[in-house]
Amino acid sequence: MSSAASAAIVDQVIAGINEVISNSFLKSNFPDLNPEDIKNPIKSKGFVVVNEVVAEGAAAEVSNIVYSQSIFIPVILMMIIVFSSQMVLSAMAMEKQDKTLETLLTVPISRKQIVVAKMVASALVGLLSAVVYMLGFRYYINGFMGDMNNGQLNDLMQKLGLQYTSADYVMLGISIFFAILCGLGLTMILGVMVEDLKSSQTMVLPLTFLVMIPYFISMFSDINSLSLPVRILIFLIPFSHPFIASQNILLGNYDVVFYGIVYMLVVFLVLIFICGRIFSTDKVLTMKLRFGKKDMLKRN
Repeated sequence: MSSAASAAIVDQVIAGINEVISNSFLKSNFPDLNPEDIKNPIKSKGFVVVNEVVAEGAAAEVSNIVYSQSIFIPVILMMIIVFSSQMVLSAMAMEKQDKTLETLLTVPISRKQIVVAKMVASALVGLLSAVVYMLGFRYYINGFMGDMNNGQLNDLMQKLGLQYTSADYVMLGISIFFAILCGLGLTMILGVMVEDLKSSQTMVLPLTFLVMIPYFISMFSDINSLSLPVRILIFLIPFSHPFIASQNILLGNYDVVFYGIVYMLVVFLVLIFICGRIFSTDKVLTMKLRFGKKDMLKRN
């Protein structure tokens, strides 16, 4: 970065010298004309069209704002899902390692209630994470928009309707919240298979991989430009929907966001059902996922 900055400084100095020399030459030979009009005889104005709303401005600047919002959401959401899932996995691993899970299952409480209690606790973690994220996201956007071009770009975004309302924040928060719940539902199922605290570090990898797929795709390409089979595969991953929710909300495509929330709700209910079935049997104590140990036992 320092070498690139040094090269940029040299280029700016040369460009400034060329500007002074060319303006001096043009003024001496054409005193009645403005040097800028001679060097740039063709003027242009940029217009941005969003949902049939036309406003004068630079399309690149508007695109950069929308892109920065789309990049910010996947980064924070990935961190929240991985962090909360790792916390739940570690808690369940400690229960198995300290044999407190067996004691919990022997108390006169139905196992379905135990599952519901664990999921409510996980949901509170997800809700708290979503609230903290939305507050940070709102301050980020307000600060980012308030410092650019003395409010000119902010006015342009208002004219185009590319600003979040209170209802938009709520819808985006709901989408993020259900994505976190889906992540925690998968975590509960993976947590049944852990043996100890050390193995819980490995169990978070499948969940991280599922989050990374839509994360990289949303950063480096447009999902709508992909082929239909690839788009279907991406939309089947519940974590993909919050990644595309911000752009769809800005553009007024609320149906896409709503159907994504409904899909994540269905996935979450299916995960809850599977987790409840596992906890209703002794598999919650016997299920283990081992890599390579079975083959080693056979050889011995």
